[in-house]
Amino acid sequence: MFKRITELFRSKKPEPRASITTLADLPVWLDAEEQTCISLRSEQFNDSREIIEKARQDILQLLAEFGAEDSVVEAMHPKVEQVNRHNLPQFKHKVEDALDVEFSDEDETYYQQVADMINSCFKAYRGPGRYLHHLYGDEVKVFRQLMDQIGKELNLLTEAIKNSRIRLARIEAVREGMGVVRDTEEELAEVSVIRREMDERRTDLVRRKEEFSHDLDLHASSPEFNEYTAAQTKIEEEKLRSLELFEALDALVRTALPIWRRALRIVQDERKKDEEKLLDRLIQEAVLQHYADPEIPKLIRSTTGEIFRSIENESIPLKNSFEKSLFVSAETYMDQMTCAIASWHMVEEKCQHDKDVIASHPAAGTHVSFETAILDLEREIKHGDDEVGKLEGRIHHLEREKEKAMVIIRDEMKELSGGEIKVAGLSGGEE
Repeated sequence: MFKRITELFRSKKPEPRASITTLADLPVWLDAEEQTCISLRSEQFNDSREIIEKARQDILQLLAEFGAEDSVVEAMHPKVEQVNRHNLPQFKHKVEDALDVEFSDEDETYYQQVADMINSCFKAYRGPGRYLHHLYGDEVKVFRQLMDQIGKELNLLTEAIKNSRIRLARIEAVREGMGVVRDTEEELAEVSVIRREMDERRTDLVRRKEEFSHDLDLHASSPEFNEYTAAQTKIEEEKLRSLELFEALDALVRTALPIWRRALRIVQDERKKDEEKLLDRLIQEAVLQHYADPEIPKLIRSTTGEIFRSIENESIPLKNSFEKSLFVSAETYMDQMTCAIASWHMVEEKCQHDKDVIASHPAAGTHVSFETAILDLEREIKHGDDEVGKLEGRIHHLEREKEKAMVIIRDEMKELSGGEIKVAGLSGGEE
């Protein structure tokens, strides 16, 4: 009990603080570790090579002694002896072929050659050699012992290969991680320059847009622009008046069309070709709303007599108040139709003339140029913002890749150094 209490109060030795290295110094350390790993593996291989080579030579010597007469201890059944003597040459041939290897100086290749050699020897033993122990028991026993000896060495090589592969893979993982960190940092530096240039360009575009907006405001308050806007207002009023007159004219035409069509059928029945052509053209122009055509008033006057002749003899009955108010008399009908066309046409021409005049007004071009410039700058700013968004996505991706690589370096270095070396600048890698 006293001993246990004493151990509880005994001060513990502090664990040694891990040494810190940098990414810049890491390649030298990795190169040294790689060389050490390969050297240790080669030492193990060199020891095993001597043992395996001696065992191989012993097997070849053993094969030469197989079948000697003095090796037969006691008589065997003729059948058993016959089978043994029949399989012996095949066994020796297969084993000699398996042992006839020119071993490589490279450890990994040598390891595979030894593994293939053992596999082939055991195939020969399990094949034609499976009966030989009846007649050549001692030789087979020695053969097994020598193969077991090679197998033990192969097991040692297997462990050495496994450990070296793991360690070398960790070293390579650290190098690859360092490469990713280096590449991402270089690209991040390039992206940072691009981002700074994009920010500067955006600042310049915003400044220019504000300048144009200020100029536009100044222009909008100028007497020249006030004159221009007043002219625009007048044109809008003229357009509204023109539309009202057009709708009134169109209403008269819609009222007259059924009467014109009935009159057309009548003249067709009476085979009046000239009147038919005039009415047909009047109807087509009206349907297409070609009210600006100077021929329409002429067509109305030319067809009035035929229309009212049919109305008076009741061939064309007036069915509603709109038709009755329009076709009161030939004079009233022509006056309403031609005056409606003339009034609309006059206002429409005046509106178009004023539009042509104002289009050449100095304020129009200036105002449009300011608005166009502002819209162009807004499009450039939006495009730049979209590109910045893509760039930020790339930055985020690069930072994630760098972080993952740093975690790999940290974790692999912990395994390689047993926690005794930490790399400065890594997430979780500093003390």
